[in-house]
Amino acid sequence: MSSINSRKAVFEDFQINVKLKISALWIAVMFCYVYGDYIQIYVPGILAKAMEVKATTETQFQFFAVALLMAIPSVMIFFTLVVKPKINRWLNIILSTLYIIMLIATNLTETWVFYLFLTAIEVLISVAIVWYAWNWPTLEA
Repeated sequence: MSSINSRKAVFEDFQINVKLKISALWIAVMFCYVYGDYIQIYVPGILAKAMEVKATTETQFQFFAVALLMAIPSVMIFFTLVVKPKINRWLNIILSTLYIIMLIATNLTETWVFYLFLTAIEVLISVAIVWYAWNWPTLEA
């Protein structure tokens, strides 16, 4: 047997910066949020209920709250790439933990399987964000 046939092929790999990993996780979780909301419009009665919404101060506040909830993860995609590591780490840990709590609390009574599935994925992605942020690599000073 020649030495050419006995060599093992090793796939090339390189270290990905933790900021890129966390930012990609924020992107993934945002896709799940959007897909969940999009699929939800096909749930019987949702569109009819949406058509009954009246422009009140309470409705305006509810829509603003939803917009704020979706803006934070959207902004974290960028902030994760540019904010200094010490602040970045804690922002990712705190915000992801709050979103995990919110996801679980708001979906405890959900019965649609697609929504439960996406919620489980969103929680797992958020846990990964916390894990990567918690285990942020350090340099010896």
